[in-house]
Amino acid sequence: MEVLKEYISYLKDKKKLSKNTVSSYFIDIKKYTEYLFLKNINIGDVVENDIISYLIKLEKDNISVATISRMISSIKSFHDYLFLNHMSNNNPAKEIKKPKIEKNNLDILTEEEVEALLKFPKLNTPKQIRDKAIFEILYGTGIKVSELVEMNLDNVDLELDYIYCSSNKNQRIIPLSDITRLYLEKYIKESRPELAVEDEKALFVSSLGQRFTRQGLWKLIKKHASLANIDKNINPSMLRHSFAIHLLNEGANVAVVSKILGNANLASLQSYLNHINKNMRREIKEKHPRK
Repeated sequence: MEVLKEYISYLKDKKKLSKNTVSSYFIDIKKYTEYLFLKNINIGDVVENDIISYLIKLEKDNISVATISRMISSIKSFHDYLFLNHMSNNNPAKEIKKPKIEKNNLDILTEEEVEALLKFPKLNTPKQIRDKAIFEILYGTGIKVSELVEMNLDNVDLELDYIYCSSNKNQRIIPLSDITRLYLEKYIKESRPELAVEDEKALFVSSLGQRFTRQGLWKLIKKHASLANIDKNINPSMLRHSFAIHLLNEGANVAVVSKILGNANLASLQSYLNHINKNMRREIKEKHPRK
């Protein structure tokens, strides 16, 4: 479908969205346009009821509320593009509302669990040094796994002790703690030359010597979580959330934490603050002398 190709090019070239985000939009809109094709509905003739019918079908197919919410965002963005580029005379998705998603409590690691995860008894091989550096970076900076995967060797400045994260619109410079810098430097100087293929730009490389995939990196993280006897279902955001909560627990400024995370999402920040407030309430109830 030509209009879908043009839309995806627009997201990549004009909006500068990440590969993962563009891929999600593509999958969502492809499913949506396939539904319209089966219903013999031309994309330029879509009305609000057509979109609602599609959403009802998703609900009947037991698609989760979170997924439907994301698909609505994709559909609204797609119809915005069609309308603004005069491919449609109206915007049928304009009044479509996203369902409210029930916010679950943030699932984080305790500081003891993080210590267990970061404890590497041996650093005798290039892979052990690499894995140690990966965990120190993820917990030491709060960057996303996708951002770590996309990071190149030249995004690191060991002289000034920072990494440059250029993911999406959240371009930012993140300072390194002494410990994080120590293991990152050890990896770059001792381990990476043994692992990376010639001319590879990626900071962290897999056993094949090439850039990690996001899935490959998370398999590695799950493996080490199991070795550390952490009985939690590690997910892609857990170390990032743990970084933020632990910093805030130690009295870090919310605005500073937000800037480090590149987090313009107020809902995420509110979740962090709610978590802190619960901790405070628990501390008062358990430890106040007049409890």
